[in-house]
Amino acid sequence: MSNPQTLLQETQAIWDQNAPFWDAKSGDAGLSMQRTLIAPSTERLLALQPDERVLDVACGNGAFARRMAALGARVVACDFAPTFIARAQARTPSERIEYRVVDATDEGALLALGAQTFDAAVCTMGLMDMPEIDPLLRALAQLLTPRGRFVFSIMHPCFNSPQGLTKVIEEEDRAGELIATYAIKISQYATPTTHKGLGIIGQPAAQYYFHRPLNQVFGACFRAGFALDALEEPTYAPHAPANRPSSWENYPEIPPVLIARLRRA
Repeated sequence: MSNPQTLLQETQAIWDQNAPFWDAKSGDAGLSMQRTLIAPSTERLLALQPDERVLDVACGNGAFARRMAALGARVVACDFAPTFIARAQARTPSERIEYRVVDATDEGALLALGAQTFDAAVCTMGLMDMPEIDPLLRALAQLLTPRGRFVFSIMHPCFNSPQGLTKVIEEEDRAGELIATYAIKISQYATPTTHKGLGIIGQPAAQYYFHRPLNQVFGACFRAGFALDALEEPTYAPHAPANRPSSWENYPEIPPVLIARLRRA
C-alpha cells in the first residue's frame, strides 16, 4: 500500500478524472439513490432553518448544496477535486452557495473556514472515500456552533461494502409459482480495508473505498467530542423499479446506506 500522502494524491486524481462522468450522471438533482434514500433522511435530520450557515463537505457537483440553498440555507460547499468544484459552480447560479476547493483530510484548511461559523455540517456519501476521517471530525467540533449538528451518510458498513459482499438471487418453485429471493452474503466486515471499486458502472477509473466497521466510524466521532443523536437506515420500497437484477431496489429489507446525526457532546 502507498504511503498516506501518495494514497491521498492518487485518490484526488481519481476523483478529478471521474468528476465529469459523475456530474453527467448526477445532473442538477443528484443520483437516484441520493434523491430517493439519502436526501429525504438527511433533510429530516438536518432540520434546516432559514438563513442557517451550513458546511457541505465532499460536495461533488453540488446537488445537495443546491437543495439546501433552495430550503433557505447559506452554504459553503467544498471538495478536494477541482473539476467537481468547477462543474458545481457551472450548475449553480446561486448567491446562497460559496464553493471552495478544500481537502477534507486537511484539518488546518478546514479550520481556516472559521471557528463556530456553521450551524450545521453535512457530508453526503463521502467519509468512505477519505483515507482519514479524524481530521475532519476534529475540525468540525470547532467549526460548528455550540448547538450545531453534523449529518453524514455512508455506504452501510454492515451490508454494502464492495469488499466481502456478494449479492444472491435464488429462485424457487412453490407449488407451481416461481418465487425469487434476493439476499446478500457477507464474508468480511470487522477488518478495516482499502480497496478499489466502481461507484457507477462505466466510470473512467475505479475509485478507492476505505471500509471501516461501525466501531471505527463512531469511535472517531466520539473521540472528536460528538454524541450520536439520531440514526436512520433507509431502504427502498417493496417492488420499486430496478434497472438490473442486482440493483438495491430489489433488496427492500436491506439498507444500503446509513445516515447519522451528531451533536457536540
